[in-house]
Amino acid sequence: MHRTPLGKFREKLLHRPSDASPGAERKGEPISFGMEGPLVLRFVEEGLDPADEARLAEEVAKTLPLRWSLPTRALERLDLLSERLGGERKLLEWLDGHPGLPRVTARLLVLADSLDRYTDDPAVVTAVRDFRLAHGLPDELRGVLPPATDAETLTDISSRLERQLFDHDAEEARSLGLATSRWLRDAVSAADAPSPGLAETGEVMARLHEDIAEASL
Repeated sequence: MHRTPLGKFREKLLHRPSDASPGAERKGEPISFGMEGPLVLRFVEEGLDPADEARLAEEVAKTLPLRWSLPTRALERLDLLSERLGGERKLLEWLDGHPGLPRVTARLLVLADSLDRYTDDPAVVTAVRDFRLAHGLPDELRGVLPPATDAETLTDISSRLERQLFDHDAEEARSLGLATSRWLRDAVSAADAPSPGLAETGEVMARLHEDIAEASL
């Protein structure tokens, strides 16, 4: 994955709800949400051979989009991996190092995080609104967005991306990610009042579009 989009990723993937209680991981515990406790512990304590590490990456890719509804034990396993790898950003870099679903999931989660961040930028929201008024929506986004374009528009797309990954519909999520990154790239590039911030947004979206296009399931 290219450094520019991931470098702006906000480490919030594994934040627990306030009522979640921590606990200790124990060996021999049964599988939880597809993540095998012994496999996680072996990776953390001694490492895995390439085949087992690839299997673990697949399991993490299937589990990470479920993070808001995971039981405490599964969250602890994700925390263990994150700590072992050096943080949530490093966890995504590790996922990105494995082709297929892990790489696609990592890149779409970075896109979703970017959309959440840009929804707080009035210049980006204005650029998206103006571009939509002038050019309409691409076919892939029709039926996805409500008629009005406002500060919630990019968050709506982010939520839909995560929901599709949650439902294990990675191909649809990839298609939506490609359409969204292209649309936002073009919208900020066409802004009536270009600025360094909008130019940076365009560069990030262009890079993410390229990254998602290169990742295949």
